[in-house]
Amino acid sequence: MDDKEIEEIRRLASEGKQISKIWEENYPEYDYYDVYFAAYDGGERSALGVKRMITTRLNKMAESRKSSERKEIMEDLDELVWHLYESLKASQQRLDKIRKIINQ
Repeated sequence: MDDKEIEEIRRLASEGKQISKIWEENYPEYDYYDVYFAAYDGGERSALGVKRMITTRLNKMAESRKSSERKEIMEDLDELVWHLYESLKASQQRLDKIRKIINQ
Protein backbone atom coordinates (compact mmCIF):
# COMPACT_ATOMS: atom_id res chain seq x y z
CA MET A 1 0.00 0.00 0.00
CA ASP A 2 1.50 3.33 -1.00
CA ASP A 3 1.32 6.68 0.81
CA LYS A 4 -1.37 8.04 -1.52
CA GLU A 5 -3.66 5.10 -0.75
CA ILE A 6 -3.03 5.45 2.99
CA GLU A 7 -3.92 9.15 2.85
CA GLU A 8 -7.12 8.32 0.92
CA ILE A 9 -8.06 5.70 3.53
CA ARG A 10 -7.47 8.21 6.34
CA ARG A 11 -9.47 10.89 4.55
CA LEU A 12 -12.42 8.55 4.00
CA ALA A 13 -12.34 7.41 7.62
CA SER A 14 -12.17 11.01 8.85
CA GLU A 15 -15.25 11.78 6.77
CA GLY A 16 -17.10 9.07 8.67
CA LYS A 17 -16.99 6.20 6.19
CA GLN A 18 -16.86 2.82 7.90
CA ILE A 19 -13.57 0.94 7.65
CA SER A 20 -15.41 -2.11 6.27
CA LYS A 21 -16.99 0.04 3.53
CA ILE A 22 -13.62 1.60 2.65
CA TRP A 23 -12.19 -1.88 2.34
CA GLU A 24 -15.11 -3.36 0.35
CA GLU A 25 -15.72 -0.40 -1.97
CA ASN A 26 -12.30 1.20 -2.39
CA TYR A 27 -9.57 -1.31 -1.52
CA PRO A 28 -10.87 -4.89 -1.85
CA GLU A 29 -7.47 -5.99 -3.16
CA TYR A 30 -6.05 -5.55 0.36
CA ASP A 31 -6.77 -7.43 3.55
CA TYR A 32 -9.34 -5.77 5.85
CA TYR A 33 -6.73 -5.32 8.57
CA ASP A 34 -4.34 -3.56 6.18
CA VAL A 35 -7.05 -0.94 5.61
CA TYR A 36 -7.94 -0.86 9.31
CA PHE A 37 -4.36 -0.24 10.41
CA ALA A 38 -3.76 2.33 7.67
CA ALA A 39 -6.65 4.38 9.08
CA TYR A 40 -6.00 3.65 12.74
CA ASP A 41 -2.24 4.35 12.61
CA GLY A 42 -3.07 7.82 11.34
CA GLY A 43 -5.39 8.41 14.27
CA GLU A 44 -8.54 8.19 12.19
CA ARG A 45 -11.50 6.10 13.19
CA SER A 46 -14.91 5.73 11.66
CA ALA A 47 -17.85 7.25 13.53
CA LEU A 48 -19.35 3.78 13.94
CA GLY A 49 -16.07 2.48 15.32
CA VAL A 50 -15.89 5.29 17.86
CA LYS A 51 -19.54 4.72 18.83
CA ARG A 52 -18.79 1.05 19.45
CA MET A 53 -15.70 1.92 21.48
CA ILE A 54 -17.72 4.31 23.63
CA THR A 55 -20.45 1.71 24.18
CA THR A 56 -17.88 -0.92 25.16
CA ARG A 57 -16.23 1.42 27.64
CA LEU A 58 -19.54 2.50 29.16
CA ASN A 59 -20.47 -1.13 29.69
CA LYS A 60 -17.07 -1.84 31.21
CA MET A 61 -17.38 1.20 33.46
CA ALA A 62 -20.78 0.03 34.70
CA GLU A 63 -19.24 -3.31 35.67
CA SER A 64 -16.10 -1.89 37.27
CA ARG A 65 -15.88 -1.47 41.01
CA LYS A 66 -12.38 0.07 41.11
CA SER A 67 -12.30 3.86 41.11
CA SER A 68 -8.89 3.92 39.38
CA GLU A 69 -10.26 1.81 36.53
CA ARG A 70 -13.35 4.02 36.27
CA LYS A 71 -11.19 7.14 36.09
CA GLU A 72 -9.10 5.60 33.29
CA ILE A 73 -12.25 4.68 31.36
CA MET A 74 -13.66 8.19 31.86
CA GLU A 75 -10.48 9.72 30.41
CA ASP A 76 -10.68 7.36 27.43
CA LEU A 77 -14.34 8.28 26.89
CA ASP A 78 -13.49 11.97 27.03
CA GLU A 79 -10.88 11.47 24.30
CA LEU A 80 -13.34 9.54 22.10
CA VAL A 81 -16.06 12.16 22.50
CA TRP A 82 -13.59 14.91 21.61
CA HIS A 83 -12.58 12.89 18.55
CA LEU A 84 -16.21 12.78 17.43
CA TYR A 85 -16.63 16.50 18.08
CA GLU A 86 -13.52 17.45 16.11
CA SER A 87 -14.54 15.17 13.23
CA LEU A 88 -18.01 16.71 13.13
CA LYS A 89 -16.55 20.22 13.22
CA ALA A 90 -14.16 19.43 10.34
CA SER A 91 -16.98 17.87 8.32
CA GLN A 92 -19.13 20.93 8.89
CA GLN A 93 -16.35 23.20 7.64
CA ARG A 94 -15.93 21.07 4.49
CA LEU A 95 -19.68 21.14 3.95
CA ASP A 96 -19.73 24.94 4.32
CA LYS A 97 -16.99 25.26 1.67
CA ILE A 98 -18.94 22.97 -0.68
CA ARG A 99 -22.12 25.00 -0.18
CA LYS A 100 -20.27 28.26 -0.93
CA ILE A 101 -18.91 26.81 -4.15
CA ILE A 102 -22.30 25.48 -5.22
CA ASN A 103 -24.06 28.77 -4.44
CA GLN A 104 -21.63 30.96 -6.42
